[in-house]
Amino acid sequence: MNINKITISGKICTGKTTLLKNLEKKLGWPIFMTGKLFRDYVDRNHLNLEQVEEQSSVLTKKIDYQVRDLLHQQGNLIVDGWMSGIMANNLTDVLKVLLICDDNIRYQRFAEREKISFSESMKKVEERQNNWFKKLEKIYKRNDFVDPKNYDLIINTSDISSEKVLKKVLLNVTPASIS
Repeated sequence: MNINKITISGKICTGKTTLLKNLEKKLGWPIFMTGKLFRDYVDRNHLNLEQVEEQSSVLTKKIDYQVRDLLHQQGNLIVDGWMSGIMANNLTDVLKVLLICDDNIRYQRFAEREKISFSESMKKVEERQNNWFKKLEKIYKRNDFVDPKNYDLIINTSDISSEKVLKKVLLNVTPASIS
């Protein structure tokens, strides 16, 4: 398979952004971060990130369809986003990666990143995630966003280093693509 695009999906704190940055550094490919685009929108409009209901369906579809359109274009690209793998469905030049991780490890990562307690982290992660999934399910009439059947490569990031995660992905990219 000649891979020239990679999508990275997964729940909160599974290592999506870390993998994206490591791939960008290794491959030199352009990146698109749907989460950053959304967080910038939230900041500009003074919204609460945990209360995703404030996000309109129009904005969600706009971002997701922008990803879909980018994935259909020529050239290399790495995309980090909840729906990026789904938007790449049936594209043979896209490696769809799903990162999974033990919930308690995800909560701990979030707690450390946000400098909050573990219990507060658990509450915030679940609230944000549940809001996202409910929103996406309502918009797209599906609930299989992190179902492994939709992905080419599933990596459990619970107990391995970010370097090992990177190596697993690079094993699926043609050598000519790697600088």
